[in-house]
Amino acid sequence: MKKEVIKIPANIKYLTEREKFIEEFGKPFELPNGILNKEIPGCGATTVALTDEHKTIICSPRNELLKNKHEQYPDTLLVIGGVDTKEIEAYLQTAELPKILVSYDSVYKLIGCIKYKSDWRVVVDEFQCLLADSSFKSEIELHFLDNSRSFPYVTFLSATPILDKYLEQIDHFKDMNYYQLDWEEKDIVRVYRERTKNPINAALEIVRYYQNGNYPSVYVNGERIYSKECVIFLNSVNNIVNIIKQTELKPEEVNIIVGNSDDNDKQIARIGEGFKRGRIPLKGETHKKFTKAEIEGCLKALEDAEKYGMVLRCKGYVANAEGGKWIHFDYVPGEPDIREGGAMVTGRICVIGSKLNEQAVAELFGTAH
Repeated sequence: MKKEVIKIPANIKYLTEREKFIEEFGKPFELPNGILNKEIPGCGATTVALTDEHKTIICSPRNELLKNKHEQYPDTLLVIGGVDTKEIEAYLQTAELPKILVSYDSVYKLIGCIKYKSDWRVVVDEFQCLLADSSFKSEIELHFLDNSRSFPYVTFLSATPILDKYLEQIDHFKDMNYYQLDWEEKDIVRVYRERTKNPINAALEIVRYYQNGNYPSVYVNGERIYSKECVIFLNSVNNIVNIIKQTELKPEEVNIIVGNSDDNDKQIARIGEGFKRGRIPLKGETHKKFTKAEIEGCLKALEDAEKYGMVLRCKGYVANAEGGKWIHFDYVPGEPDIREGGAMVTGRICVIGSKLNEQAVAELFGTAH
């Protein structure tokens, strides 16, 4: 296995920063043919695949993530259960630059529809799942690998790849080129594990801590940063329902992300009026709550063109941290309009302008991914 390290300088945060890559390397970043260890999540690797100039198939083991990407890029074709070859062929005939989002178990549908496979690139996202999920769906993973061999240019992508010692023992991977991104500047996330004999009681306790304003915090550059959003993973919808009931969470305070099924929807409906199955927030969406004063401060800050770029308009709606109706707002330079409005499934913030510093804007509103 031939390995190559690609050093990413400190001034680059995302693989989508074309101008900075051209300045540093003479060309935009291009996903390689082989294994790419991107080292950190959320660096824009799949966005490169969705926005470059190649016909691309993006494969993922998680349907919800595919749906999320399809909502962000509606010109893509989403191929999961229920989509047949006629829909694929119709899309291929009309799309100028086809971009297909497909689940591992639906890739076989594409094989007969795509004639000139050398014209295409394939990106296999979260490829470590090929091994991690093989214990309960090994046939799907093996068929997927067989189908991927039909394409000469395939990027196997992951921030947590299969260990080298295992890759070198797997015939499909052992002779591939291996590329590792080495980010000069990156945030190190430390995970602290605590054991509990009763995970449900632990989850109840955590939610109540947040409800009482007892937020965990860390110091960053001398400033105390509070965690005001909590993500709890449970493998039982029934447990999720019971936790919400016992803590008396309101619909606008919780986002319930579970599989799409009638049974799940019925269980969630039992909680009460306003509760329904949610989804992974899109870019620009947030479950963060704001006060009116905080939104006023954010809109005022957008006047700093040197820091945020030339903002022509900002609009959106967010949950009110002080309770009551949601905060809706529109902004054009010098004319903010902040008002009360109806509750939504999730908050949304949209900033329109020229030469925007997207990272700075995301950090301002606390929506940075």
